[in-house]
Amino acid sequence: MRVYMPGEEWDAGDFPRLLAIGDSWFWYPKNNILESIIRAPSVKDPYTTIQALGYNGADIGQFVGNGKYAKSFHYELEKGSQYYEAILISGGGNDAVDYGLTLKKDCRRFSTAEQCMDPAGLDNLLRIISGSVGLMIHDIRWAFNKHNKSAKILLHGYDYPVPDGRGFHIKDRKMAGPWLKPALDAAKVDSDNMPLRLSICRHLIDMLYITLARFERPSEGIFCINSRGTLRDGPDYKKDWDNELHPTPSGFRKIVDKCWVPVLRSIGYAKA
Repeated sequence: MRVYMPGEEWDAGDFPRLLAIGDSWFWYPKNNILESIIRAPSVKDPYTTIQALGYNGADIGQFVGNGKYAKSFHYELEKGSQYYEAILISGGGNDAVDYGLTLKKDCRRFSTAEQCMDPAGLDNLLRIISGSVGLMIHDIRWAFNKHNKSAKILLHGYDYPVPDGRGFHIKDRKMAGPWLKPALDAAKVDSDNMPLRLSICRHLIDMLYITLARFERPSEGIFCINSRGTLRDGPDYKKDWDNELHPTPSGFRKIVDKCWVPVLRSIGYAKA
């Protein structure tokens, strides 16, 4: 039971069956989707050993083409196609932050999430995400087909965050973030209208999920994990959310138990 980091040598006889490339939902320190998967009681051996790629803050476009992590990704596909059975992908959230949540410059006169979004910016963001995911799926299939194998592909959707301005801290020292509140402030979204701010974040997560879900083909081994609405966003939301973008340990476990395990069970990786 282990998540191997990039560059780590596998223990003798220990061959990860899952390759996971993604952003902080796979990388958040000691508390992420991958750690929750390998600790889920129902997940079978050998699917509790995972090779991780990517990094905190990774954009989806960095996994393909000349991207920062593309070379490592292709190397793992070539080297590990004899071992890996499934590829887990998480990406798109950081791209949305980089695009300022695709908000218009001045949202003071708007009262709905749809009115606040810049259609051209949103379309460009989703086009980039869709193109990158499509190329990743192509590269996975190409590498495995050369060995007369196929791989399951699991695409990770996010959940609805609360833009409360909390960043990532270690021992009271801020390490990163916040990510959402600054973009909402820059777009002049009413700071006293938390329902509108929540609605904007929900709308963006919905659009990201819809974009990923277009690739879902269970009969072809491609699955999209729908974790929307799993975590709380009401008065006690901090029990599920560690900061604006990342769940608490119990929040990650909740997402894995409720959303990942059923998919893993459907492909034989988890016990009934």
